[in-house]
Amino acid sequence: MSRLYDVIIIGAGPAGLAAARTLWDEGVNRVLLLEREKEAGGVPRHCRHPTFGMQTFHRPMKGHIWAERILSLVQKNCEIRTGTTVVNIKPGGEVTVSSDRGLETLVGKRVIIATGVRETPRHARLVSGVRPQGVLTAGALQQFIYLKKLKPGIQPVIIGSELVSFSTIWTLRNAGIKALALIDENTRPTAFRLAAIYARLMGVKLHLGAHVTQINGRERVESIEFTAADGSAQQLACDSIIFTGRFTGEYTLIRNSHLVYEPESGRPWFDQHGRCSDRDYYVVGNMTHPADMGDQCYLEGLRVGRLVAQSLLRQGAQPFDIPVQLDEVFRIAVPNVISVSAEAADRVTLNVRVNRYHKGEIIVRDGEKELYRGKHRCLPERRILLKNIDISGLTSDSQIKVIAR
Repeated sequence: MSRLYDVIIIGAGPAGLAAARTLWDEGVNRVLLLEREKEAGGVPRHCRHPTFGMQTFHRPMKGHIWAERILSLVQKNCEIRTGTTVVNIKPGGEVTVSSDRGLETLVGKRVIIATGVRETPRHARLVSGVRPQGVLTAGALQQFIYLKKLKPGIQPVIIGSELVSFSTIWTLRNAGIKALALIDENTRPTAFRLAAIYARLMGVKLHLGAHVTQINGRERVESIEFTAADGSAQQLACDSIIFTGRFTGEYTLIRNSHLVYEPESGRPWFDQHGRCSDRDYYVVGNMTHPADMGDQCYLEGLRVGRLVAQSLLRQGAQPFDIPVQLDEVFRIAVPNVISVSAEAADRVTLNVRVNRYHKGEIIVRDGEKELYRGKHRCLPERRILLKNIDISGLTSDSQIKVIAR
């Protein structure tokens, strides 16, 4: 079994599988995919809603079928090792892994990190109460229902109003379970308004602008207490509570490595090519922008895979990096660094997220020079694309800032 590879990909979800596919198509043959789960395919493996495939295969597909399709495109060409956890990464493309073979050290000329995201659980949301059975995330719910064929409860309450929150209603319905209510602290759904109409059609009551204060029950969830938008105290009997959304990247590996990262989040510094502070390492997928749709991550993986293949074939001039600064309206920018070299494209697209609702102009400046201006209507957790930003005139003294007006 080889320990030396052209490219090692950490994570065999949509982005990782797409990168592997492009690398093979570009003539990079020694590619290894590492996946800690028992099966490759990522989160879509246990999704049954038909929201996948439109951007990749031009037809709607259920998540598990889509995952099987994208896996079939690479599994005959690339080595895939499942049940394998990456313990740490080091300079020189050195990757230490743990599996039933024990500890091993593998080396790649390039390493692509595509470790995905996770939902914020109950304890991180500072919800009071003990820890009875019946408190779980949407991801855990999907595994219970679709993989283990179990029902974690029959009277659930959903917390959150992102797209995943409303898809949870679908997941429960497929198991013959009707959600009692959906509670969120925002006064309007984070997802599109049509999602709220869907919830009402399914008989799920929405409590928007509400704040969860207490989970009751010793052995099992018995009820949930919350403060409604009008300030009244409410209590709702239930046997399970499903926390959804508020995705955060899987950054443990990054925080314990030599790569430069954002101290507050753990998100690595990376440029428009997905390239990190160590030029042998790249990042891609939802770990860089929690959290976009599977198709979008797959297309991004194809792009980054192509860029990695090109980096193996040629060594260009040493680029210089310019951090992307954000005003207080914005939460993240993807990328968070702009790399400038003779080979870099003259225009880039920034994918940004906001901390709060914003309707108006977004401006990108290099000092006093305007690089981009556009009108946007922004909501938290929605991706906002600032396209075709002109970076042709950037210098090592440039200062890029994204401003909301």
